[in-house]
Order: sequence, then structure tokens, then C-alpha cells
Amino acid sequence: MTLIRRQSKAKGSRGTQERTRNLSITIRVPLERSPTMPADFTYETYKALLEACKRQGIETLTVREYLAAEGLPDRFVILRHDVDRKPENALDFARMEAEYDATSTYYVRTVDETFDPWLLDSLESLGHEVGYHYEDVDRTDGDIKAAHRSFQRHLARMRAHVTVDTVCMHGNPLTPHDNRDMWGEMPDFDQYDLLGEAYLSVDFTDVLYFSDTGRTWRDGALKIKDHTVGEDGKDVQVGTTAELIDLVRRREDSYCLLTHPDRWAGGTVEYVAETAFDTAKNVAKYGLHVVPSR
Repeated sequence: MTLIRRQSKAKGSRGTQERTRNLSITIRVPLERSPTMPADFTYETYKALLEACKRQGIETLTVREYLAAEGLPDRFVILRHDVDRKPENALDFARMEAEYDATSTYYVRTVDETFDPWLLDSLESLGHEVGYHYEDVDRTDGDIKAAHRSFQRHLARMRAHVTVDTVCMHGNPLTPHDNRDMWGEMPDFDQYDLLGEAYLSVDFTDVLYFSDTGRTWRDGALKIKDHTVGEDGKDVQVGTTAELIDLVRRREDSYCLLTHPDRWAGGTVEYVAETAFDTAKNVAKYGLHVVPSR
């Protein structure tokens, strides 16, 4: 079902910025479900989402295009991907999107598992944006000055291969740090010749943000660091990709959609493995962050 909710917001403590925390009153809305919808978090389901956006005439934008635009389309979707592992899945996603004439942004970590100049070039050659998925506050254990030095080095590493105009933090649930903290109260992206940061520079009062973190599109305890900062205009929740597709068809909103391609499966064996992996990770998140807070 789709959940439409009323919000109340509470101020957080990170600098002077506000983090949105939502208390929900839910209203049940019946869905038009397709009996032919494939299993969730599969390549076929992602294609169905792309198809729905295309049929609704929703223009796809990269984060770069969104931040650089002098005027935005009446209705659009910012497609964003965090490449945390399994870079081959990211390339599969990039090719699928190219088939639908969709452009998106791929934020790639500079760890050995994902940093591959050939991959970066391949993503860019398909018409997509490539950005730096930074984790420098984690790398320096909270030392902000050292984090900036680390950020500069790793950004230069990526720029040796592709054009990088935007960045996005990597949220590791196992560390006590938030990588966005390196920007402080008044972020200065110009010092790195950047247009902005995917969490800090997008106006989420006009764009509905959905993420597949935790193997669900619904906000909640499993999205430990993957949430917007400051005000947002979100008044609806969905859990499955089928529900998200239904929302795209029913409402005239614009969206920012985050996926982790490693979570999505191109075959049965991968689907079983990723479902088990996400389930185990969610149990660990719950044990580390939810239970101790009670």
C-alpha cells in the first residue's frame, strides 16, 4: 500500500542545520498492482520503473544537470546511484538507462573494489555523470582538516579520468561519523570547483527523495545516515518498487531516486544472495542502532 502522512519535524544537533524527523499518521491508499510485476530489486523491476517514468513524460536529470539548470522541467526525476561494491552492476544499470534515453549520476567510491578507470570512462561514455562518493571523515576518524586533505587527493584521483562536478557522501552505518560534517555550517564547494553535494545542495522541499537503502523505499530506522538534511516536502511513503511505480503514475511530483546497483539482481542466484546479504545487514543495523536507543 501507499502511505500518505502528515509530518512533524524536530531539530537535530549537527551544526545549526536541521534534520527532518517525521512522525507519521498514515492513510491507506489502494494500489493498482500489476500481476506481471517481477520480483522486487531485480533488473526487470528497475526497467519497469524506467518505463513508467518514460511513459509519464518525466524527464531524467543528473545531479549536475539539476544544479546547473537555469530553469527546471515541470516534472523530472534525478536518478542517482551509489557504487559501494559490485561495479559490474553499476555498468549494467548504466546500459539499461541508456536504452531508455535516461541519464543519471553514479557516485563511485575510491576503494579497490570499485575504483576502476575503465568503469569510470564507460559510465561517462554512456552519457551519465560520474561523481566522487566520498568517505574522508571516516578515513580520518573525524579529523576535519585531515578529511579535507584526503578529499582533495581522492577527488584528484577521479578527475584524472573523468569530469567530476558533484560529490555525495558515503554513509557507513558502522562508523560514528557523518561524512557530511566536513562541510560545516556554510559549505564552500567552490574551493574544489564543485557545483555541490547531492544531499546538501538539492532542494528537497520541491523534490521527493526515495532511497532503496535497507531493501525498502520507505524511510525508517534502517536508513541510518541516508536521509536528507534540513527541510523537505515529503508527505508520502512507499515500500516496494511496485508502489513507487504506482506513485509515479498517480501523482505529478518530481523525484530524486537513489539506488545501490549492487542490491539489484540480474539472475536468480544473485537475487537469493543479495536478499540474504541485505537481511543480515539489516539485522546488524537494528542491533547496533535501534536496540541500544530504546
